[in-house]
Amino acid sequence: MAAVKTDNNRFRTKARNMLFYGGLSKEEYENNIYNIEQKNQETLLICSMLITVLFLGLFCGSLFLQKMADAKLFYGFMLLANAIIFMLAKTVTPKKPKLVLVMWYILFVAFSAYGVMLNTFLRPTLSATTICVFTVAGPLIIIDRPIRVFTYTSTLTITFIICAVNAKSSYLAFADSVNLICCTLLGAVIYTMLNGVKLREMSQAQQLQREMDIDRLTMLLNKSAFVDRVQDRLSQKTEGALLVMDIDNFKNINDSYGHDFGDVILQRIARCIHENFRITDLCARFGGDEYVTFVPEISRDELVGMMDKLMKQIREEVVLPDSGNTVGISIGAAFFKAAEHDYKDLFHCADNALYAAKKMGKNRYHIYGE
Repeated sequence: MAAVKTDNNRFRTKARNMLFYGGLSKEEYENNIYNIEQKNQETLLICSMLITVLFLGLFCGSLFLQKMADAKLFYGFMLLANAIIFMLAKTVTPKKPKLVLVMWYILFVAFSAYGVMLNTFLRPTLSATTICVFTVAGPLIIIDRPIRVFTYTSTLTITFIICAVNAKSSYLAFADSVNLICCTLLGAVIYTMLNGVKLREMSQAQQLQREMDIDRLTMLLNKSAFVDRVQDRLSQKTEGALLVMDIDNFKNINDSYGHDFGDVILQRIARCIHENFRITDLCARFGGDEYVTFVPEISRDELVGMMDKLMKQIREEVVLPDSGNTVGISIGAAFFKAAEHDYKDLFHCADNALYAAKKMGKNRYHIYGE
C-alpha cells in the first residue's frame, strides 16, 4: 500500500509539474523566468512586426479588390491593433518584461478574432482551416505554463463552435467543430512535448552557465558574470546602488590563523551577504576578500537598513578563535545618479566610498557623495 501511495504521489507531482511548469519543478521554472521573458520578448517583436505587415497587405488589398472589400474594416482594425502591439513590444516590454506574456495573449486574441470571424460570419462557406492551423501552431511560438495555453485554446474552441452554429450550415458547423476539437487536443499534446523540451534545454543551459559563473569557494557570482549582468541591467536604465565591500585586516587573519581558516571566514561572510540581500540582488566575490553587490530599485533608507543589518550579523556570527574578537567589514556604496548609468564610473564611485570608509576607521559604510 505504501508503495502504491508513493507511486500515486509521484504521478500527481509529475502531472502537476507538467501542467504548471512544463515538466520542470516549480523552483527550476522560477529560476528560468528571466530567460523565458527574454525569449518571449524577442519572438513577440518579430511576430508582431510580421503580422502587422501581413494585415497592411490585406488592408491595402481590400481597398482595391472587390472580393476583399467586405472585410476592409476588420483588416484595418487588425492592422491598427498589431501595430500598437509591435510598438509596445519595442518600447515597453524591454523595461517591463512581465508584460510580455500579456502582450502575447492580446496578440493571440486579436489573431483568433480574425480567424473566428473569417471562418464564420465573413466566409460562412469556408472550412475552418485558418483557426485550426492557428490552434495547433500559434502557441508553439511562446514559452508558457501549459495549463494557461490549454485554457486559452479551449476557450477559443468553444467560442468558435458557438459562432459556427450561428453562422454556418449545420453540417459544416458540425464538421468544423469536430476538426477544431481534434486540432485543439493535438495542439495540446504537441505543445506539451515541445514546450517541455525548450524548458529543459533552457534549464540545462542555465545550470551550465551558473556553474561557469559561480565562485566555487563562496558560491556567489564571480567577477566576469557579475560585471556582465550589471552592465545588462544598467543598459535597461535600472535604478539602484552598487556596494563594494572588503574584510578589515584580512591579511592579519590569514597570517595568524592560516589560509584554511581564512577561507572559512570568506565563506561565512559570503553567507551573511547572501542572507541579507534580496533574490533580485546580485552578489559576487571579486577575488581575495573583496565582495560586490548590485541592489536594484532601492531607496537610500532601505539601503542603509540593509547595510546596518549585514554588519550587525557579521559582528555576531563571524568570530575569531581564542581572542573572541569579531571580524569587521567596510562598505562603500554609490547610487546610479552619481555614475550616470556607466558601470566603470559606478564602480569607481563605490570604490572611492569604500576608501573613505576605511580612512574613517574601518568597520563602517560610506555612501558616495555624502
